[in-house]
Amino acid sequence: MTSRRFWSICASFAVCATLAAAQNLQPVPAPQPTSWLQSIWDLPVFRWLAGLDPVTVSAPVVPDAPVPQIAQAPALPPCSVAPLPAIIDPAAISLEQRTGPVVDLDGLTPKTSKALTRFEDLVGKRGGSITLTSAYRPEAYQQHLRDVWYKWMTELKDNQDASCADLKAEVGEEFTRHQLLPTQHPVMVSDHTLGIGFDAAVALPFPSSKKSRLRMSLDRIAHLAGMMRPDIGRDPVHFRLIGGRG
Repeated sequence: MTSRRFWSICASFAVCATLAAAQNLQPVPAPQPTSWLQSIWDLPVFRWLAGLDPVTVSAPVVPDAPVPQIAQAPALPPCSVAPLPAIIDPAAISLEQRTGPVVDLDGLTPKTSKALTRFEDLVGKRGGSITLTSAYRPEAYQQHLRDVWYKWMTELKDNQDASCADLKAEVGEEFTRHQLLPTQHPVMVSDHTLGIGFDAAVALPFPSSKKSRLRMSLDRIAHLAGMMRPDIGRDPVHFRLIGGRG
């Protein structure tokens, strides 16, 4: 190949390459001149007035209102009266947990149990009724009744101290539930702890004549059964076995 032929071919390739590159290039449009009026119109303040650029306005921050402080009433001083002593004896706890009248007949002596049976039979034959409210009491339970009686009668019955209101209500409820009498305080060793006494509410029909009134008196019926009321004035519901105290 001659040199002239070689350079002719190279020139042809160069022209083709230049044409191809020219076809791939895209013309970039020249920026249009902006008028001074358009420049002013493009300012943010005019665009905002025209509604083109809405401005987000944040809500004003309102501080939280202070939480009102509720005035606390001053705490009451402790009650000057000591609470009731706790019951520890299992038998006494068992009686205390019963609902209604606490009647334990198992602790009565055999003679007292027989006299009670005769007493109920005689009352029934005369058209009356008998409701037992108490019978045998363990010594620990008797002591609890003493505690309730003295706590109520000597320390809380007339106590107006507000700090003792809860204790007063508690002891008053026990005084009523145990059917204690203001005129008769429970003694430490009683007919109940010895198993020779019981408490009973007895209702008899009204006698039709003076003669029948004598025959049908409650104490007459009790004596026929082998029982007596040792203190009718202060404890009219209490019955004791005759000769039970020796």
